[in-house]
Amino acid sequence: RPQPGVCGLRGGVGGPFGNPFPNRVTCGLLQPTTGVLYREDNYILMTTADKERYKCVLPLTAGGAEEEEKDYRGPAPGELLEPLFKQSSCSYRIESYWTYEVCHGKHIRQYHEEKETGQKINIQEYYLGNMMMKTPLSEPEGQMTPYYPVEMGNGTPCSLRQNLPRSSTVMYICHPEAKHEILSVAEVTTCEYEVVILTPLLCNHPKYRFRASPVNDIFCQSLPGSPLKPHNLEQLEKQQEMMKMPFRRAKEEETPSTKEEKFSSIHKPVAIGSHQLLTVGTTLISKLTDDQLIKEFLSGSYCFHGRWWSHH
Repeated sequence: RPQPGVCGLRGGVGGPFGNPFPNRVTCGLLQPTTGVLYREDNYILMTTADKERYKCVLPLTAGGAEEEEKDYRGPAPGELLEPLFKQSSCSYRIESYWTYEVCHGKHIRQYHEEKETGQKINIQEYYLGNMMMKTPLSEPEGQMTPYYPVEMGNGTPCSLRQNLPRSSTVMYICHPEAKHEILSVAEVTTCEYEVVILTPLLCNHPKYRFRASPVNDIFCQSLPGSPLKPHNLEQLEKQQEMMKMPFRRAKEEETPSTKEEKFSSIHKPVAIGSHQLLTVGTTLISKLTDDQLIKEFLSGSYCFHGRWWSHH
């Protein structure tokens, strides 16, 4: 129920890499976020550095995602990815020197092509893994960005590890708009690699969807002897307001007439000596031109040729 003299603090962590959103504090009536439950006995007592005391009501954690995972009866993640393995499709990532080829469920290849004299192509290549070795028996628990790993071994022998074969873990991650792109390739230890693939196929499984950390309101009520807002918070808000003031003044002072003057001054003819120049954006175009020459140029009578490629 609404209570007077309440400050609302919006906090939490969001984004796939845990980037924090700025906290926002407001004071007024307790207006719970839609769909979020609050209970008056679910609170903590907070004391500021200035000994100001507040009672902060916390949101009840929602268990909707956990319930959805428990109720899921659809295909297993391996079955969801099966079309990708059956289609014999491959994904590519081109870097400055190496090109990476992932033919899903079959092999991972790292190669570089160079043309030699006589048009012969020299290929330097390593297989980072061949065929699927194993897939996980258990599903991910508590990961912020859950993934489905597929182990691939029996790659090109590694001279730095007594000719042991190279191996890779392919980590499939849900992304609803992806097209099975290779997000990254990393050599985590000598001749052992991690390949991250973005795919929409896993998004049908609730356990493999990105788990966004919830951002909810925390409402704090001042206790007797404490101000409605903490002193430091009021100072911060005043500083933020003062920083905005110059921008507001500049916006208010810019009247429609000055805007028109700015626009017209950009496109006004500029006189230099006795000749007139026209400006288009920041480019000056001289009026001392042959109109016939311009017509012939635009009609294609003149061509420019590059030194290597031919451009007309």
